Amino acid sequence: MRQTIFIAVVVFLTAILAFTFFIGPPVDPALLKSANFQYPTSNNTNCPTGANTGTADISEDIETNEGATYNLRTPSNYNNAVAHPLIVVYAPAGTSASKSERHVHLTKKATEAGFIIAYAKNLRMSVKAIEKLASIPADIQQKWCIDSSRIYYTGHSDGGTITNALTFLPSVTNKPTAIAPSAAGMDAESLKQYACPAPLPVMVFHNNNDSHFKGFGQQAANWWANCNQCSGEKTEPDQYGCSTYKNCPSTSQTFYCEGPGSHSTWPNKNAVLIDFFKQSK
Repeated sequence: MRQTIFIAVVVFLTAILAFTFFIGPPVDPALLKSANFQYPTSNNTNCPTGANTGTADISEDIETNEGATYNLRTPSNYNNAVAHPLIVVYAPAGTSASKSERHVHLTKKATEAGFIIAYAKNLRMSVKAIEKLASIPADIQQKWCIDSSRIYYTGHSDGGTITNALTFLPSVTNKPTAIAPSAAGMDAESLKQYACPAPLPVMVFHNNNDSHFKGFGQQAANWWANCNQCSGEKTEPDQYGCSTYKNCPSTSQTFYCEGPGSHSTWPNKNAVLIDFFKQSK
């Protein structure tokens, strides 16, 4: 067990160093605004009226009892009687929740698709920090109307590593429905120290010019494909650079998406990511 934790922490600290000089490009402000969602006329997963106190649109600097902090965005016409799918975005090293939001610019696309989306503030990497960050989804479910069967994680660099770790660390009990890690600092040698979690849908993103973690994305995707009981073969990349692993169970589809960019570059396949989460139930 000590060896497992030691290997993981070394990888995490490497990711911290790799992202020290991150500077995000300018982002269209419209992408950072919550959008209206066209609610269906009927919904079978409703919350009791008055059970949730979370407000509509934008909420800032919310702290869990465990000490993790996040910002949250709902659809601008948020209906607190309808259960929403939730996306939690885990931030790169040293990155605030607001800076992470600008980096991935998922707010508009997520909220117009009916998601509530939260941006976690980064904590200096350790197993204890990951356990703190794991408290965010539970905290949100106590305050907003969330469909507990549709909770999704993504994140870049350290955030991608955290996204992975939250599925297989034994000390984290609440597991996501699906994950989409990006530029994660975990290779095959690191991942093989851990037992496979229960199969779940996974979409791995990694840039082909990532000199910090060269080849890590493909190695991670192969590990997930094995854990998800896929054949190991995959299709040719589609127009978005995404390959599908063959013969996966319908409940644990596995994808690897690669495109141009350095380690610090968000893959900017937001429509692909949102569609993946929408289809993973």
